Amino acid sequence: MNDEGNRLASETSDHRALEPASELPSDVEALQKAVRARDRAAAVVAHDLRNPIAVISQTAEVLLHMLADPKARRQVERIVEVAKRARGLVDDLLDVAAIEAGTLSLVKRRVELSRIVLAAVETQHAALSRASIVTAIDLSPVLRRVEADEQRIHEVLGNLFDNAAKFTSAGGSITVGASMQGEDVLVWVKDSGSGIAEEHVPHLFDRFWQAGRTDRRGTGLGLTICKAIVEAHGGRIWVETAVGRGTTVFFTLPAAPHRSDTVSAAPANILLVDDKPENLVALEAILDRPGYRFLAARSGEEALRIALREPLSVALIDVVMPDMNGLEVAAHLKSLERCRDVPILFITALGNDPQAIRRAYEAGCADYLVKPLDPEIVRKKVAVFVNLSSGRNLGD
Repeated sequence: MNDEGNRLASETSDHRALEPASELPSDVEALQKAVRARDRAAAVVAHDLRNPIAVISQTAEVLLHMLADPKARRQVERIVEVAKRARGLVDDLLDVAAIEAGTLSLVKRRVELSRIVLAAVETQHAALSRASIVTAIDLSPVLRRVEADEQRIHEVLGNLFDNAAKFTSAGGSITVGASMQGEDVLVWVKDSGSGIAEEHVPHLFDRFWQAGRTDRRGTGLGLTICKAIVEAHGGRIWVETAVGRGTTVFFTLPAAPHRSDTVSAAPANILLVDDKPENLVALEAILDRPGYRFLAARSGEEALRIALREPLSVALIDVVMPDMNGLEVAAHLKSLERCRDVPILFITALGNDPQAIRRAYEAGCADYLVKPLDPEIVRKKVAVFVNLSSGRNLGD
């Protein structure tokens, strides 16, 4: 209920407290009918707005490709951005209407949650980079698949990222992770932001709820929708937070049943690119395990020659190299049709510098590893991407 609805309900309650109790049920029922009528009207309006907003958005996109003048382009870009926000609001209102009516639709299939998480992170990279917020990924390599609506879970993660970004200042971080918790897959989005006061936590999943009357950093529907989607999958969602210590939103999804029909897979080709031989030896020692085949290159040119003759599961590339640096190697790899979907992990000594991270993601990296390397983190991240690339999943 929005602020006006809350005020009306409060005033009605205060006023009727002075009247005979026998009159209260009918008044409450009338107020509930009014709220339902309001929600139905909002759903109808939202539905009718979808087409005109789509026309505005599509027309602006066409204009954007026709204009060369920077000033004119900026104006059209504003139209595109506003139309996108309006479309998101309409979609939220329609989702809430479906939730209230019990008609929220799910199209479930057996999917790898890691793939959904990585897609959601990729969608958020540009906006978070512009805000100078560092993104980190912490996925267990032994995640089981889930029976889920991929688009809906992507929507949940998108809402959680949006919420985290609103309350995280420049230089802060957002981490998305997942691990097994019994027969469930546990997913979390953690931010280093301002945190939430304890008295507000019970209301976080209420419709239209805002922490204060002046807080307009969203519609107040995102977490409501997240809760409905997660529960429709048979999971649960909750928040852990403290003022000044950031916020973590957790949710669970039931893991899909084990399958006994395992298929033997070919060795995973792992491309290692570094101009220092000792670093290549160290990486091979860290990652040494059955099922991995290492292809080492001491220059960008050698790495590209390997990529042209060998199918790759994942590439680990040092950023700082002579002649052709890691970013240039990645750009050349992504220009090759056969390597377009190969996950690239950059190895860097530049730390968690937001600008360096932004350049890495713009070059097409899926993740990055900061020196000095933690062997366990390296093994875990590579295992996640190898499993996704090869279609295998160690926990399934």
